[in-house]
Amino acid sequence: MAAMKRGLPPLERYFSTELETLHANDPSHGCYLLKGLLTMYKDGRYSDVTLKISEDRRLSAHRVVLASFSPYFEALFGKSWEDGEKKEIEVLGFDENAVSDLIEFAYSGKIDISKDNVQTLLEASNYLQVEFVKKSCGDFLKGAISDKTCSSIWQLADLFALEELMKEAKKHFLLHFTEVTQMEEFLSLPIGLLKEILADEGICVVIESLIPSREEREKVVLEAVLKYVEHDIDNRKRYFTELVSLVRLPTLSESYLEEISEHKLIADSSRGIISKARKLKTDSPEKDSADEMWATTRAFAKPAVSWGRSFANGGYVHPETSHHNNKEAAEDLGSDVFIKGMKLWIQRWYGTPVLGGLKIFYNHNGDQEIMMGSDSDQSEHYEFHLEKNERIVKVDVNSGWMIDCLSFYTNKKDENGDPKCYGPYGGNGGGLYTETPPESYGFLAGISATVVDSRGEGITRLQFAWRTYVLPGDTEPNG
Repeated sequence: MAAMKRGLPPLERYFSTELETLHANDPSHGCYLLKGLLTMYKDGRYSDVTLKISEDRRLSAHRVVLASFSPYFEALFGKSWEDGEKKEIEVLGFDENAVSDLIEFAYSGKIDISKDNVQTLLEASNYLQVEFVKKSCGDFLKGAISDKTCSSIWQLADLFALEELMKEAKKHFLLHFTEVTQMEEFLSLPIGLLKEILADEGICVVIESLIPSREEREKVVLEAVLKYVEHDIDNRKRYFTELVSLVRLPTLSESYLEEISEHKLIADSSRGIISKARKLKTDSPEKDSADEMWATTRAFAKPAVSWGRSFANGGYVHPETSHHNNKEAAEDLGSDVFIKGMKLWIQRWYGTPVLGGLKIFYNHNGDQEIMMGSDSDQSEHYEFHLEKNERIVKVDVNSGWMIDCLSFYTNKKDENGDPKCYGPYGGNGGGLYTETPPESYGFLAGISATVVDSRGEGITRLQFAWRTYVLPGDTEPNG
């Protein structure tokens, strides 16, 4: 009809009855609309509300745009709030640049988040309920998690209910407990979050790039609690008993429990806990009780033994004198057992220096020694012993037909700051191979060797057992 009124022929009478409706969709419509709204916002055209974001700064905006991107504004402009009818609305108490950036985001869909504005944007977006920006701030902060920042980021995530960020910050805290508790930021951690950490199985204590013995790990946890409470002793002393009850005291030695019972904080308020811990060392706690967990080492990671490659390929193996030493025994070693030192005998094999004998010193049940090969007086003799908290973390092997040379590197540093090395022991024959632990915080736990000479002299097919820890997210190594 409208066409006829304008003198135009009614085309619809000529269309085929089978002609379908064309659903036209302009993919650039949204982009053009946003650009148009952004232009009008910057020019101040058609605005119907003014936002007072500081005492001397105001923004002109459009109610419909604000209500579409922020549930806060949508509720404010509704009929339930008298303030929503006002021409000027106050949005005070926040960083004015953060509020300005959020309002521009409403028109453009874009926002820049940096270390300089992430916290102020998080506060303002949380208040105005702009979930996309709030979540984006959380994503940005995930990338900023470090030993120094994880405590503060965890608190921020807890305050603004950013669940994923909370998980990531706490995970970093647990995996880097030793380093995090040395940071000044740790001392400002709320009591509730500290209790959550202390109650967790996943506390990973690392000293000089290694996970120490069970007792040493829990000592570090106790020392962190003492340091935290002593930092603000007037306000935190009343929490000490509750905090120290979360430390696995029964896993500490009798001598250490006796020593710390004289500490002022413990002597004043927690002697009963020390007595209970000492009792549990001799009297087994009831199964599945809280005391059973308290008396058990934290299951922060799964210890595993991984065997490396077999080095050398010496010739004929005499069926009566060849023997595979220590492989089965090493697999039975506890997670705290390691190699403390070695004696090596280098002999001449057709004029070439090769490994003739090897004695391993373990810290298993005090000191344990295992001899492999020959300790002939005619051989060159070498010996080394590791320091406290020193472990072998890398081995260089020269091998071919026999084991030609060995070098052992540890987690300690030499005077030049390089990894401390024992060796090389032997000659320069064969090809050079390097072996290290396959997973986190590993160290050399055992050695297996085959003696192949018909007289029981000479070692080949040397193999190393690495003790590793499979942390959450790690792939368990093959045995």
